[in-house]
Amino acid sequence: MPARKYTEEQRERFFEVMDRGGTVRAAAAAAGVHPDAGYRWVRQAGMAHDRPAPRAYSQQDKDAFFRLLAERGNVSAVARKLGFVRVTCYKWANQAGIFTGKNVDAKREEFARLRASGLTRARAAAQVGVDARSALDWDRGVRVFSGGRVYPDGRVVRYRREQILAAVKAPRTTYVQGERVDLARVEQVIHPRFLSLLERERLRDLHRTGMSLRAIAAQMGRPPSTISRELARNTTSARGYMPHAAHRSSVVRRSRPKSPKLVANPALRTYVEARLGPRSGRRSKSATGWSKTSQTTWRCA
Repeated sequence: MPARKYTEEQRERFFEVMDRGGTVRAAAAAAGVHPDAGYRWVRQAGMAHDRPAPRAYSQQDKDAFFRLLAERGNVSAVARKLGFVRVTCYKWANQAGIFTGKNVDAKREEFARLRASGLTRARAAAQVGVDARSALDWDRGVRVFSGGRVYPDGRVVRYRREQILAAVKAPRTTYVQGERVDLARVEQVIHPRFLSLLERERLRDLHRTGMSLRAIAAQMGRPPSTISRELARNTTSARGYMPHAAHRSSVVRRSRPKSPKLVANPALRTYVEARLGPRSGRRSKSATGWSKTSQTTWRCA
């Protein structure tokens, strides 16, 4: 079966959502393309990064989870309290034969029995503990599944993509090359000397027109070196400069504290200590091209 062909507009829409921090599947849904095509485009653009290593839990962590679960009886609440991954906690509970989910089918059968006995819809819903919308669906024989509804006559209605995306809460974190970053840090304005997200978007638009770096700098009121450095440092994929990805990367780079170079590089530290030894006085030019004029002052020979 030949591969489906997509338009350049769909591809642009896909990468626009990806650049804004969306997942491959969310970007594919927004662009109306198959997720497999989205994953292929990401690989071709060189944007695929290794995922961070999964969190390791000790036996003490599991014991603490089961102790708190015995008290509260809610896996999600316990996972949130302990700061554990919710899916992992559900896996532990299921492996131990503990199922805390609600039996919807049993509730639906009880609701139907109460309605048959003459109870009003509102009273039957209150008695089994369901909301009014679910009670109305049960009365009509409607079954709900993820992404749509099935009616008694066999009709299947799927929700529009916009409805599904609107129902999803906006994430509060994003990822930069596998590192989780709080969006509050990404959205925070630090100082006017840093490029803002709006400036990065404008830079992308001007650069796509073929304008020279100096002309872009003049348009944006920035030094040409700032524009040149921004494009050289933050163009990380075959798709070219992507403003949102560049903005997130800049936030990660400026995070503090950072390890000093002499601490991170033992060889450099050894070299500096040797060159700043107890001997003083003028030293002739060495193989490194540097000469010593005092204990702490160096100049290029």
